[in-house]
Amino acid sequence: MSRAVLVAGLGLALASCGDPEDLSREAAGDRTAPQLEILAEYGGPDGGYDYLSVDSDARRVFAAREFGVMAVDLDTGEVTDRLIEANDVSAVLPIPGTEEMLSTVYGDNEAVLFNRSTGDEIARIAVGEKPDAAAYDPDSGLAFVMNAGGNSISLIDVADRASVGTIAVGGKPEAAAIDGKGHLFVNIEDTAEIAVIDIAARKVARRLPLPGCVEPTGIAYDALTGTLISACHNGVAKLIDAGSGADKGTLQVGQNADGAIFDSGTRLAYIPAKEGTLTLFRVAENGTAGKPTEIQTRYGARTAALDPATGRVYLSTADFTQDASDEDVATPGTFRILELGIK
Repeated sequence: MSRAVLVAGLGLALASCGDPEDLSREAAGDRTAPQLEILAEYGGPDGGYDYLSVDSDARRVFAAREFGVMAVDLDTGEVTDRLIEANDVSAVLPIPGTEEMLSTVYGDNEAVLFNRSTGDEIARIAVGEKPDAAAYDPDSGLAFVMNAGGNSISLIDVADRASVGTIAVGGKPEAAAIDGKGHLFVNIEDTAEIAVIDIAARKVARRLPLPGCVEPTGIAYDALTGTLISACHNGVAKLIDAGSGADKGTLQVGQNADGAIFDSGTRLAYIPAKEGTLTLFRVAENGTAGKPTEIQTRYGARTAALDPATGRVYLSTADFTQDASDEDVATPGTFRILELGIK
């Protein structure tokens, strides 16, 4: 995942929840995607940002920040600026069935386990160089940390709070998805392919090419059809058969997409892009994509998280200007988490 320089200020607008049934029209044969709009904005401290996640039961959103983990209470709008402090956090991964969260600490080559309700630290575990995305497999109890600087994946036994192995992947690993059948699928950014990891054997089993894709980042998996959805920096998303590697289609999405979400309940896929768009499309039961809908968000809103209970989508961003080298410079006091939904 690309690193961003960023900021934040305080600001809050609360909105009533939309009806998630409005998002689920596939049963009626409607393959169009809904029109979402910004319903609320939650401010926070200045600083960089990366992945987000949602705890539907606790009604909280978590955001990875360059100084630690930030949390938002969706019922009260209360923002906890620093649930934990850490040197450049990338992942905010809830561990299902527990109160724990695993975050990767990009700046210190470690992962931290902590209580996501209280922020109490449980363990810090050394991993590979520049740990970025993370994924969790309930069947094995393993968390997988993608080491962007080490071309490897670190394996963490969450129950034992320990690193239990490393898998070399031959390129820069980005986001990953798990199929529940013993496989981890990892986008390899610099080789434009998906590495298929055999979890039990702890090795790369296959490689699936992504033709026409430049720098794949976000990835999602549709269990019903066995389809992988990879978001690419060059403004496309690829649909790939996870078993055969067959190309099932290419969609136009925003430039510099950095995330991918699939909701099996509504069969909606979401691709956020840095240019300020969120592309939605439905995935049919043959694994092909319906007509995409492009939602305007804000420039810089490149990652997202979905609350499947409400259909709300959350994205981090700020206001930016460009310096003399055309690099993004965040305006102080403008960081916020956007909340999108049906009004």
